[in-house]
Amino acid sequence: MNKTLEGIFHLILYLGFIIGAVAIFIWRFDGERQFMIVLLLVAFYLIWGYSYHSTKRDLCRKLILEYLAISLIGLLAAFVVFMS
Repeated sequence: MNKTLEGIFHLILYLGFIIGAVAIFIWRFDGERQFMIVLLLVAFYLIWGYSYHSTKRDLCRKLILEYLAISLIGLLAAFVVFMS
């Protein structure tokens, strides 16, 4: 993968998380909507990771499990924070 394409992938990741953080801030008094935003962010993260590593041609079971584990930790944290 060339450096330009890698930079574009990372820019998309950063912009996605910035947009998610702004959305959580905008709806800071609505816990259910914030949780839905976190669900969307987790789905975005999983799709981005799969796309990025598929393009780099280094996607393996270990990376998939790592992305899933981090996503599940994020979902658990969001559930504890927003649904309690």
